[in-house]
Amino acid sequence: MAYVIFNHQLVAEKEVAISSQDRGFRYGDAIFDTLIIKTGRIYQLEWHLSRINRGLEALRINFDIAALPALCRQLLKANDFSDGLLRIQITRGIGGRGYMPDYSAKPTLIIETISQSSIDRTPVTLWKSSYQKIHSAALPVRFKLAQGLNSTLSRMEAVENACFDAILLNNKGEICETSSANIFWLKNEALYTPSLACGILEGSIRSAIIRLWNGKLYEVEEKLETLATADAVFITNVAHKALAVSGLMPAGLKWKSTELAEKMLDLLENDINNLSK
Repeated sequence: MAYVIFNHQLVAEKEVAISSQDRGFRYGDAIFDTLIIKTGRIYQLEWHLSRINRGLEALRINFDIAALPALCRQLLKANDFSDGLLRIQITRGIGGRGYMPDYSAKPTLIIETISQSSIDRTPVTLWKSSYQKIHSAALPVRFKLAQGLNSTLSRMEAVENACFDAILLNNKGEICETSSANIFWLKNEALYTPSLACGILEGSIRSAIIRLWNGKLYEVEEKLETLATADAVFITNVAHKALAVSGLMPAGLKWKSTELAEKMLDLLENDINNLSK
């Protein structure tokens, strides 16, 4: 039997029921975070707790995160879960009229484990999305917001054009990220990634690579044209960690990125494996 944590209690997964009045269901009024589990341990837990807390503050959801580490470990033990992903979601809860919430609403918490199948490491092609990245003046996009329609539509557009994912630009035409991953590129042995000032997600694997890379690394504000002179490109998230990008359509750009992506994957895997030592 699989379990989840539902409002601080261990509950059988099949018994969990979310109210139709929950604001997370009605409006996407919630945040979430996904964490890597290796040999029963949680990778970058403190980093994720910090992002969760800052996200809650940005959405003005009053929730105390102090119990989360113990609850996560309780769930891992109950599910006998050693390797995969852990997802934490916190909604504003029930209450309010229309978009205006009830300030006394009790947040809803769900923590679940997610098994992972093997990842296909074949280099992928990206599509230049016709959708823009949502501006940071419109939403606190540095955090994992439960409303993800922008990402959904751009990912659908990519797949409809026979691509793996879509690259999103901001209103200035600057490179941001894909629908579900941060992006890096190599040029003249230096690594580049969009700056947080571009309005990107503050990704956990992005953060790890910045910490682990032993070389020149620049956080930049660059237009899409800069990728034409890149030597290699890869994308990152907790699911595939580092995945090589072979091209960008419809621009017709091509890269040989496998060697770089494998190097990044080795860095990350070594860091993750240190959890078990």
